[in-house]
Amino acid sequence: MKKFSIIIGILFLTWQAQAQFNYNEMSKKTIYFGIAMGFNVADFKIINAPLNSKNDSIHYIKTRIGPGFNLGIIGNYQFHKYFDLRFIPTLSFSDKNIVYTDLDNNTIVKDVSSIYLDFPVQLRFKSDPVKDFRVYGIAGMRYDYDLASNVKARRADDIIKLRNNDVAAEMGIGFMIYFPYFILSPELKVSRGVVNILYQTPGLIYSRTIQALYSRTFTFTLNLEG
Repeated sequence: MKKFSIIIGILFLTWQAQAQFNYNEMSKKTIYFGIAMGFNVADFKIINAPLNSKNDSIHYIKTRIGPGFNLGIIGNYQFHKYFDLRFIPTLSFSDKNIVYTDLDNNTIVKDVSSIYLDFPVQLRFKSDPVKDFRVYGIAGMRYDYDLASNVKARRADDIIKLRNNDVAAEMGIGFMIYFPYFILSPELKVSRGVVNILYQTPGLIYSRTIQALYSRTFTFTLNLEG
């Protein structure tokens, strides 16, 4: 048992030394790359249209969150000891629901599925390292293009049409853990759309009850960089 404890201790010290060496090497790099893999939950902020005779059959509208996942490629420009500029083109899948309740308390659920090409640009601020560990915060803007947008659908009497393009502000927090050959960074991020993505279609009953839709997303990501 004593010999086993000694071996574990040696392996731990070796890992610590190699991780510190990796930090020293990574701190000298200006540009490095990685992979981002994550899960998201998304919904909408809904602005209801003013009540009139064309939409008075709808009593209540709410949004319901749905799951999704992301896969991206990280490009990191380390231009300062504490600051990085990051560009992370990402393929993102998202499912959301809009739930309508009519005057007879009947519930109608409309599924909204999206496949986004995301192009976020982020500024990352990093803390001083504590051995092989750093905390960071991020803030930035993101442009999204929805490959699954139904904006051009013709026979769509009861659907909600969304625009192809979206722009979102995002912010988050994460932790950089230095391993001998890579950096693992768990990250939490919230995003909020800043443009109305609803394609106004007065002839569609479930569309004319809404004045504006704004995307909202919460994402947990594991970043592997090196």
